[in-house]
Amino acid sequence: MNTKEKGDRAIGQAISHYISQNYEVCLPIGDKRSYDLVVEKGGSLKRVQVKFAGYYPNKDQCLVGLRITGGNQSYHYAKKYEKDDFDELFIYTERGAKYQIPWECVKARSEISIENKKYDEYKISQDTKVVNWGRL
Repeated sequence: MNTKEKGDRAIGQAISHYISQNYEVCLPIGDKRSYDLVVEKGGSLKRVQVKFAGYYPNKDQCLVGLRITGGNQSYHYAKKYEKDDFDELFIYTERGAKYQIPWECVKARSEISIENKKYDEYKISQDTKVVNWGRL
């Protein structure tokens, strides 16, 4: 999978999770925001940044970069997120785990090892209720 495909997979997992939790999911148009989704429940809005955490066998852990990257063949940039860029971080790992972390609880600003015990409380349980859509 290339980087875009990993991001698409993470976005799909995030949308599925929030919908299963009865959130309304809104997708901003374009790529100019520091968040990927806006979710609403009970009149409360949250801006959500979605990330894919790749597995690194040499470290035996899933790592996620906390920065905006872009550019082209002759120019590349990486910008760290600011404290008010979004409200929540949703992470989908290559191993299939999901995390929902308030951004204010993340102290690192470059990269995190999401499987670190300090993030265990934010791991989404595998038995989270999933909406049954029946036959389509």
